Amino acid sequence: MKFFLVLVSVLLAVILLHNLEDYLNRPEAEQPKQDYVAVDYYLTDFSLAAITATGSVSHTMDGLYLAYSQDTKTSNIVNPRITSKDTQSTELVDVATLTADEAVMRHDTQEADLNGHVRLHMAGQANSSVDLQTAFLHYRLADQQLSTDQPVTITSPQLVLQGTGLEAKLDEAYLRLNANVKSTYQPAPATIH
Repeated sequence: MKFFLVLVSVLLAVILLHNLEDYLNRPEAEQPKQDYVAVDYYLTDFSLAAITATGSVSHTMDGLYLAYSQDTKTSNIVNPRITSKDTQSTELVDVATLTADEAVMRHDTQEADLNGHVRLHMAGQANSSVDLQTAFLHYRLADQQLSTDQPVTITSPQLVLQGTGLEAKLDEAYLRLNANVKSTYQPAPATIH
């Protein structure tokens, strides 16, 4: 009987050592991958301004909500309004205001993708204004370049332009509609003196 207890004890010790060896040699468990973007900070009812090297305001941005992620260097913005001002005194467009339902701003490249009811209102010195409407617009803030592949409608007091796809540069008054261009022109009403 003593022999049997010693045999069982040795067998249990061997099994215990074998399992301990397996436990110690087991590879590290992988950390679960993060499937969400961490928000470093958020702002509500915010207003921000970009200042040039000369001290003038080049553009402002405000909106309902902004969530910034340092990992991706992007901000998700709800109801953004970006206002660009003519800092080079070209007087072609004094103020251009972009609004949308939402935007994604990439801070490292200074580019924004605006989605949903995108509207661009441009005002010049001669009380002339132009409105552009589309569903999506890519905007490069540094050189005020706009582009889209979506249908676009441009309205001014005497002209309505429609097309698909757009490339524009606000500070040079350059605009190109890429396809399916239609226009309606109405002369200004005659004034009676």
